Amino acid sequence: MNPDLTGLKTLRRYSSGAAYASAPNSRQAFHRPRTSLGVAGHWLHLAAVLSPLVIGELIQDPNQKWRAIRLSSAAMAVASEALWTHRLLKQRNDAEKEHQV
Repeated sequence: MNPDLTGLKTLRRYSSGAAYASAPNSRQAFHRPRTSLGVAGHWLHLAAVLSPLVIGELIQDPNQKWRAIRLSSAAMAVASEALWTHRLLKQRNDAEKEHQV
């Protein structure tokens, strides 16, 4: 068998997604995670990107500036995790309600 074709057959076999079609929540939104959280995720991402620029303009002392940037990064990470947790809890509650009906 031609070694170049074995990889192509394997790719064809797994790219269809047929093995995962029956699994609940089989598709996860990792391609664009900030847009999968909706408007709140978009604003959170925008704030995370712009916070170092704003902090750099507002705080002149280098030590305080880097401390504020590190704290804002940690705060944005916690807020992002909170949004994901809220989204997952909402999906689970919706799935339970749908299952009960």
